[in-house]
Amino acid sequence: MQFRIGMDIGTTSTKAVLYDGVFAVRDSAAQTYPTIRAEEGMAEQDPKVIFKAVIAVLQTLLNRNEVIRNQIKSVSFSSAMHSLMLVSGDGKPLTNVYTWADNRSNATLKLTREESDLNWIYQRTGTPIHSMSPLSKLLWLKKEHPVLLAKAERIVGIKEYITYQLTGEWKIDYSLASATGLFNLKKLDWDQDILDFVGVNRKAFSDPVDTNFVFTRKVEETYAKAALSLQTNLVIGASDGCLANLGLDAVGQNEVAMTIGTSGALRMVNDHIVLDPEGRTFCYYLAKDKWVVGGAVNNGGNAFEWIANIFSADYKSLNEMAGKISPGADGLLFYPYLNGERAPLWDASVQAHFIGIDAIHTKDHFVRAVMEGVLFNLAEVLDILETFGGQSKCLKVTGGFLHSSLWKQMAADIFNKTLTLSPQFESSCLGAVLVGEPYDAELLETLEAKEEEVVPDEMTSEKYKETFELYQALSKPIKEMHAIREFYRKK
Repeated sequence: MQFRIGMDIGTTSTKAVLYDGVFAVRDSAAQTYPTIRAEEGMAEQDPKVIFKAVIAVLQTLLNRNEVIRNQIKSVSFSSAMHSLMLVSGDGKPLTNVYTWADNRSNATLKLTREESDLNWIYQRTGTPIHSMSPLSKLLWLKKEHPVLLAKAERIVGIKEYITYQLTGEWKIDYSLASATGLFNLKKLDWDQDILDFVGVNRKAFSDPVDTNFVFTRKVEETYAKAALSLQTNLVIGASDGCLANLGLDAVGQNEVAMTIGTSGALRMVNDHIVLDPEGRTFCYYLAKDKWVVGGAVNNGGNAFEWIANIFSADYKSLNEMAGKISPGADGLLFYPYLNGERAPLWDASVQAHFIGIDAIHTKDHFVRAVMEGVLFNLAEVLDILETFGGQSKCLKVTGGFLHSSLWKQMAADIFNKTLTLSPQFESSCLGAVLVGEPYDAELLETLEAKEEEVVPDEMTSEKYKETFELYQALSKPIKEMHAIREFYRKK
């Protein structure tokens, strides 16, 4: 029997899952690492710490399974999108990794947008114009740290840095490249006009390859540190969000995958490039003739965590509090933009708001409104997706919110769709393994988890429809209110 490892290099931890020949989970390991937030808007990580975590996770997994070490066919990689770091000619980091959550480029991007219409960049790349993207970070570095940028001989993401340490090759998969804002979707190559606009050299970027690419070189010393057999191949893989769809078998026409963890996302797969004229959705490469269209939100479970801290309550108590209140929270609405927002607003400076506060509202109402607000925000994203990608027929969901039976039912009622709840363990890791294999629809069907379905309540869904229409009507004026933040900054 041959075994495979799927590895996900995330923004909070690196996880690895060992799969057997029929892709059943045999073992797993993980290691966390910190995010550096020394100033407002900053979200950096030490690439050397992440590399050590990757090595430690592989060591742990392989040492525990020493007997099959030589039977491991491949290690395939998933990674968080939008990371950026500057590297010297000899492969040493000149900066930390700027993660997707680092929004210090927002002011620079705002000025650039005032001077130029950037929609042409979105139309070529499928990456929304936002401070999360490497495009925006490079504009910021060019303006604020030009000397540092000039020193860099390589501009890469964290997965490129990790795979370089293991192979000595600078490669980037089409999937992660398509999330940089610098990559032409039609040509599947770096867009020279965009590179010229930013003022960076094509030679600084890794060679783009398909997501099933297998590295040909191996750094024996690093392999030994990781306890890897030299017979084990490294498959480059793709981005975490795209691979999650594959791992959940949400790759059919009009099948939507929804994830609610700390943040959240909705994604569907199409056989062609799908772009929103207003630039509100992303379009990223997964595999040949498979494009992942969707929207990621900054605010998911973190809003629940925030209200838990405010009320000094545990999650069980919060669910009990929210369960006392009827759907719609008696007119209290919450716009969950605690960390700015990506989809559907794509504005890093927008703030969270409660609307409709009344003397009748209690703590319980505020908890219910927070839970509903996160889902209303995602419902807006789905509404946009269905406008261009077609009506969704299947909604497969994963994430920490599945631990709350109340929140699951809310989601079914607000979306007015039956939810398929997947206990699939680390879907991005499974997707990383599957993307390196020949596509097998029958195999994916056997892996598809349908252990639980949540059916919407017709009457509750009808009530939520009215509340959601009000939520949508107020979302645009809410966006304009972000000027409040700028006012207080200037005082």
